[in-house]
Amino acid sequence: MVQGGKTLYGFTLGVITLHTHFPRIVGDVGNARTWNFPVLYKVLEGLNPRAIIGKEKNCVEEVLNAARELEAAGVKVITTSCGFLAVLQEELARAVSVPVVTSSLLLVPLVHRICGMKPVGILTANSQALSQSHLLPVGAVEAFVEIVGLENTNFGRVLLNDEWCIDFEEARTEVVDAAKKLVEKRSDLGCIVLECTNLPPFAADVQRVTNLPVFDLTDLVNMVCFAVEKGGTFPWKGATME
Repeated sequence: MVQGGKTLYGFTLGVITLHTHFPRIVGDVGNARTWNFPVLYKVLEGLNPRAIIGKEKNCVEEVLNAARELEAAGVKVITTSCGFLAVLQEELARAVSVPVVTSSLLLVPLVHRICGMKPVGILTANSQALSQSHLLPVGAVEAFVEIVGLENTNFGRVLLNDEWCIDFEEARTEVVDAAKKLVEKRSDLGCIVLECTNLPPFAADVQRVTNLPVFDLTDLVNMVCFAVEKGGTFPWKGATME
């Protein structure tokens, strides 16, 4: 007997995404080709980065309703396209019965311990807006993080102003420079977490110039999706010992 009741089927991941127009490069949470499994997007109509950053609590009902809609559609894991929604981690996780991964900031307390209790570097789109209100809900403590933002770069401007075009190579250079600044500010860093969901396309570049482990939201989401779908739509499905 096959159970029905929905219009669409087969989605592993649901993404609550801001209403944006800037390019989302492969590796970005908002590019479906980033994922090795089916993904369903729910756009928060009218909520762009400037409307939400620093004002996350003002949109709690819209975000909760989006999560419930994705759950009703059958997704097994829910994430978001903005790391600043870490503020709503507890509310979202309680609102649905599937795992919720709002932000890569959830990784901070874990990787702090994995990397010898050393400080964790955080690269963010806007260091002026990233505060304790984002760190505390995910168990991170300001004392063991060092933060560098991209708000004064062309890359940051494109994201915050929701512009339609981006110079990829210029963005790569700006992200690399920010990573170098991070290790210059704190030479004892154990690892780096990319807060912004638009940064994973540059994760390898950050690792190359810092020689540190680099974590981002796609790492965490992949782990959680694998946890709920063992032997599912991953590259090693059906692997043998031969």
